[in-house]
Amino acid sequence: MNRPTRTVLIGLIVAASLAACSSVASSSGIPAVSGSSEPAVSGSSEPAVSATQTSEGGQVTVVATWTGPASGAAIDVTLDTHSADLDALDLADAILRNDRGETLEARPWTAPKGGHHRQGALTFDGTAPGFFAGARWMELVLVGVGDLPERTLRWQVGP
Repeated sequence: MNRPTRTVLIGLIVAASLAACSSVASSSGIPAVSGSSEPAVSGSSEPAVSATQTSEGGQVTVVATWTGPASGAAIDVTLDTHSADLDALDLADAILRNDRGETLEARPWTAPKGGHHRQGALTFDGTAPGFFAGARWMELVLVGVGDLPERTLRWQVGP
């Protein structure tokens, strides 16, 4: 193979590798949120039915799974990025908020260190049975994850 062809081939491989590791951020600065049903984003009135919600934006993807009131105030959170070290995040500023305006504050996140990938249960202080009793929805608010000031993921609790 001649030198110009090899240079072009190497350039294409590098470009493809970089594209695969890049996250596509929303041009509006608002995180994209998805689930298996139509999820709610900050400002929306309809809660998501899916147990797993995904928020992409700010160079970090957040995947949060809450299996319902029986699991209490515990949400499995996974953070993924290809551009920053996530080990310093403890999610201590996270809150749970319900439709009545009640909130529960997060305990320090004890997810194992992993650099670009972290996963673990995020738990909250307070009385979960009273928080969920009669609530229509609850939302997880994450502050300062990635380049976004705030992310909101919402789940349906009751009818």
